[in-house]
Amino acid sequence: MKQFFTPILLSLSVITFSFAQVPTKKKNLELDTLYLKEVIVSASRTAEPLMETPVSVERLTAAQLKRLPSTEFISSLARLKGIDVSQSSWLITSFSTRGFNSSKAERVVQLADYVDVASPTASLYYGNWVGVSELDMESVDVVFGANSALYGSNAFNGVLLMHSKDPFKYQGLSASLRGGNRSMIDGQLRYAKVFGDRFAFKISANYFEADEFLASNSAAIKRVTSGGLAGSDPLNNAEGSNTGWNAINRYGEVGSTVTTPALTALNNNQSYRIYTRGYTEVEMANWPESSGNPFKLFNNGNYKAGNYRINPSFHWQITPKLRAVYEYRLSVSNGIFQSTSRYAQRGMKYDVHRVELKTDKWFLRAYTVFDYGGKAYDLSSLASGLMNAPMAAGNQPNGTRYPTFAQNYFSVWNQTFTAARSNGLAAGTALNAFAPNSAGGTPTPYVLPQSIAGNQSIEAAQALATQLAAGAQLPVGSPLFQQLREQVVAGIGLIDVNGTKTVRGAAFANTARFWDISGQREWNIGKLNAIAGASYRTHLLQSAGTLFSDGPNSPIAANTNEVQYRDRIVNWDGGAYGQLRYSLWKDRLKLAAAGRFDQFRNFGGRFSPRLSAVLSLGDNRQHNFRLNYAQAFRQPAQLDQFIYLDFGTLLVAGNVTNGYQGLNAVSALPNGQANPDFLKPVTIKKIAPEQMNTWEIGYKGQIAKGLYVDASYYRSVYNNFIGTLRFYGREDGLAPTGVPLPSATGDFAKPTTDRTRGRLMQTWANADKEVHTQGAIVSLEYFFSKKLNINTNYTWSHINENDVPGLILGFNTPTHKFNVGVQGEPVKNVSYAFNYRHTSGYTYFMPVDEGYIQAFGTLDGQVSYRLPKIKSTLRLGGTNLLNTNAVQVYGAAPIGRIVYLGWVFE
Repeated sequence: MKQFFTPILLSLSVITFSFAQVPTKKKNLELDTLYLKEVIVSASRTAEPLMETPVSVERLTAAQLKRLPSTEFISSLARLKGIDVSQSSWLITSFSTRGFNSSKAERVVQLADYVDVASPTASLYYGNWVGVSELDMESVDVVFGANSALYGSNAFNGVLLMHSKDPFKYQGLSASLRGGNRSMIDGQLRYAKVFGDRFAFKISANYFEADEFLASNSAAIKRVTSGGLAGSDPLNNAEGSNTGWNAINRYGEVGSTVTTPALTALNNNQSYRIYTRGYTEVEMANWPESSGNPFKLFNNGNYKAGNYRINPSFHWQITPKLRAVYEYRLSVSNGIFQSTSRYAQRGMKYDVHRVELKTDKWFLRAYTVFDYGGKAYDLSSLASGLMNAPMAAGNQPNGTRYPTFAQNYFSVWNQTFTAARSNGLAAGTALNAFAPNSAGGTPTPYVLPQSIAGNQSIEAAQALATQLAAGAQLPVGSPLFQQLREQVVAGIGLIDVNGTKTVRGAAFANTARFWDISGQREWNIGKLNAIAGASYRTHLLQSAGTLFSDGPNSPIAANTNEVQYRDRIVNWDGGAYGQLRYSLWKDRLKLAAAGRFDQFRNFGGRFSPRLSAVLSLGDNRQHNFRLNYAQAFRQPAQLDQFIYLDFGTLLVAGNVTNGYQGLNAVSALPNGQANPDFLKPVTIKKIAPEQMNTWEIGYKGQIAKGLYVDASYYRSVYNNFIGTLRFYGREDGLAPTGVPLPSATGDFAKPTTDRTRGRLMQTWANADKEVHTQGAIVSLEYFFSKKLNINTNYTWSHINENDVPGLILGFNTPTHKFNVGVQGEPVKNVSYAFNYRHTSGYTYFMPVDEGYIQAFGTLDGQVSYRLPKIKSTLRLGGTNLLNTNAVQVYGAAPIGRIVYLGWVFE
């Protein structure tokens, strides 16, 4: 019998589309019928039509993913409605819905075949390092907003579910290879084989390598944020200061406040602050010797973004309905990550093991995720280690130790400043300071390379002193620089440099893992559908004091330096959930109630409910109205609870014990006036879980032939909102004595070896007021023909940041965002997809600093040519084709134009 084929649009409100040739006896089969019946499980953890989900959901199929113009999967989600993406480097991206985006992605859950692929160490997601490779993806779902009732704690601002291809359904070999600018190479492989009727094997693998995007923002780190909060360097100078400044993307700018009367007399009797020059991100990240770099196909001396994964799995169909699965996933990756600093993640390794029994009505699943720090290091700690290293081993002729490079810089600076303000000095004069010995060994006296004229203005003298002191810094690329850099970057804790154990290594010794076990059962009783499930997770954290408060940096007893040593940190949480759904009016009205109770080791119990209603109207149920209410909780991340990072000028500490008593660290208000509360007592309570209540109303439907709309509005109220706070305090939590300024007294005058000293600290804390957000999204897609499909979406997001003065909220979301996309198949075997995205400007908060992200627009596109005879497709595409200054995370590099050419076989 002759069959007719009609192209069918498989998805709505997405950036790309796909066509399938569907045999039918009717030439006029409508594409709408297929879409209206598409089924999804992720929204309610049970099967339901995509058009009738009770919450906002986006879905991408495998065919659509292939047409996405993208070099990194998570970043491509920014083209969808209501989804914001932060990209701090090539592969390290994070997503969020309904605000509070950040490079840390602490308010979302990311699942690969329902395995949580969060880093056990950081409780965050590094893009798609550990997820499903693009070649093995069957579909991707993004569930918007609060979903703790079904997915547990942290399903706060969205859930991303990646579904891999079933080897019983998708057999054979698939491969892809593409290359692009910035030395990009991306290869993927998938093979699946069924043995008999019951056994199947699948393996997927990928390798990606490219020159990383490195940042070069010279803006000064804020002393005070726009909201009146203490910055990470409250004493910083302004950008362009003649005495130097602490810049967001320079590292190792050690600061020294000069109060010596003989020197301040030359500065109008005002104290002044000097900063060493420091080093650029390129100088700290690029490694010509490729030390610790597993990605070396194009070994050009540049820091490499990279990822390789190997993912075998075994599937046993025990009975027609019961299946057993074992899966292993190995991932090794490079990238630049940003949070409290910028971190070079080198050779970060993950191991995932999963076993599962499942039917169409129940499942039992157990898995474990391991991560290993590899050869990661902190760029700031590396540069600070270089600056604070002694210039040479042994003693000077006078019997004292050689100064550090920073101390020597300050010595040269003050002597040349004094000369320029007084009587001057002749060229060739030896100062009471040293010039670095680039080859190592004994340094020589610093000799003025030029004469210094006397009686110069303060500004001219400062500028000259900064210029001449730069010659006292360790030269980049010199043998001594290379030697010390290798030593510091591999060092853990306090290390011996030139005979003194005062330099802190930049490396991490973290290994962490978590074990997770879960199960679910579903029942259908007439018009009633019910599910019940439970899960339990144990965390094990170890870092030898390099990241957590363990090992030598274990907590200290109050008012003593007695270390309460712990070799590792154990944490756990567990929960149980259930849902009832009931259908009325011939299945036109669906009512659902879900709830989950979670118990946390450090925070007690919490309950998360969700109520929803969906009304479906129209002959084909093409008009669907939804209404839902949900409450969600976010457990503070493991880092929020247990972090211990000492940057010298700032201690970042967890807040899970008894809170802190401290002093207000904001010296000036945003308008420049003195803060009347500066150095007044403040109380920071122990951190508690964050809570959100959210309401949504929405519509999804077909309003005309080929024209689809999805629109929704939401309001959310946050209680116990978690943000960061800076203050002067003690790490044992007791109130410090004395003051840090203008001269340190009391606890602030204690030596740096005393852990009860007063110092600038940063921790995570809860807001004592409600935080209100709201937003609206709308998307339209019109299918003209196989040759042309147009889609557009708009997202409006709003927060009242005046709700919580004194806490860094980090909404990090543009008020306005829109996408316009076109795609189609103009001629046989040729397809195209182009998308333009625009975001308005907004303020971006990170623990290291805050800054304004300028409005930008990006154009992405891809053209594909199918070669059916050899089962291949050629692709030419690119992202940010206009090469706009697309900075997505303040302090990160702009992600510039990427163009690629590739081949796919399947």
